[in-house]
Amino acid sequence: MRRGDPAQGWKIHIAATVLSASDVFARSAPILIERDALFKIPAHLSLLSEINSGRAGFSQIGKFITVYTRSDADAVGLARNLHAATRGLPAPEIPFDARYRRRGLVYYRYGAYANGRKGTPAQIVDYAGKAHLDRREPTRAIPSWRNDPFKNRPSNQKKMSGPFGLDFLVFKAFTRRGKGSVFEALELSTSPARLVVIKQGKRHGDTDWNGEDGYARVRREGRILRVLQGAGIPVPKIFREFNYGGHRYLILEKICGRPLLPPTRQQPAKPSWRRALEILDKLGTELSKLHAAGWVWRDCKPSHIFVHRGTLRLIDFEGACRINQTEALPWGSPNYVPPIYHGKFSRCPGTMEDDYALGVIAFQLATGEFPPLGSRRRHALFHHSGCPDFLRVQIESLLRY
Repeated sequence: MRRGDPAQGWKIHIAATVLSASDVFARSAPILIERDALFKIPAHLSLLSEINSGRAGFSQIGKFITVYTRSDADAVGLARNLHAATRGLPAPEIPFDARYRRRGLVYYRYGAYANGRKGTPAQIVDYAGKAHLDRREPTRAIPSWRNDPFKNRPSNQKKMSGPFGLDFLVFKAFTRRGKGSVFEALELSTSPARLVVIKQGKRHGDTDWNGEDGYARVRREGRILRVLQGAGIPVPKIFREFNYGGHRYLILEKICGRPLLPPTRQQPAKPSWRRALEILDKLGTELSKLHAAGWVWRDCKPSHIFVHRGTLRLIDFEGACRINQTEALPWGSPNYVPPIYHGKFSRCPGTMEDDYALGVIAFQLATGEFPPLGSRRRHALFHHSGCPDFLRVQIESLLRY
């Protein structure tokens, strides 16, 4: 901050995808420079991609340009001009901020202009001098003690109409990401009511370099799940699929059982080569059926594999693609992606991603560790676990990439 600038005030955020960011900046920069506004942007587009994915914090999604205003009048004037300049460009929604205009890219909230000292959350001070935590939460964009200077802004309160509020009682969020959220809900339109999983794909959410957003991924996953179910792959049933509020929704069967490893653990509590052999056989069988149908999963990992009464169910296929497809961007969690794909922007034809992930999972269950890159270190872990040679050879053949 500059000398004389306020310590708190209205922060204006302008949203953008990695593909629209250059246009958003080109249209916004002349306005910000002319008004001598203090603002910041991510240093590079890969950082914006990280922000929009939600991995940097759910409340940060979409925040491409942050503008620190000096007064109410300054904030209102900047918001008006920035909205007019950027209107119509694609961008994700920014959680918890107030939206300046419908279908616009400009959002705002009242907050501190600097982070708190290390380990201390930022605070804002009311008119009486009382400090309050600067919370990035629903309904907190405008403090109760602060007047909203932005006139004629749309209400952020969505009416509970359409399928939500009538057909579904949402009571738990499994994940909240830039591409969309996954909820557990009770479907009330059936008799008896049933538990379901609602998968949301957001328009312009976590848009990748190919221009694909959360909406497109969920819509594609719906098509893939139907194909895989017809091929006998144990994937969730689709009960309903629809658009609502500009986003895409899948209503899925709530899978029984537990994930292969609990969400709170990266490794099994008690490694067992016998358990590794059992899962290698069962999961290998399902992957073979998947590949025979012409598809590769690309997101094979323990949290996506549910075990119920000795049978497996597989979830999350938004990153799946045809076996011979090469133009798809790499997909998957770091520990389960073949090292050859690190830093790449295309894939090789074949089933490499699933084969490697199967080997990683078997290695984890047998040894309690992720497989080291060096074969000698892997051999030492195999030996320590008592893994028999035939199983070691089988796992090593999957990890050869």
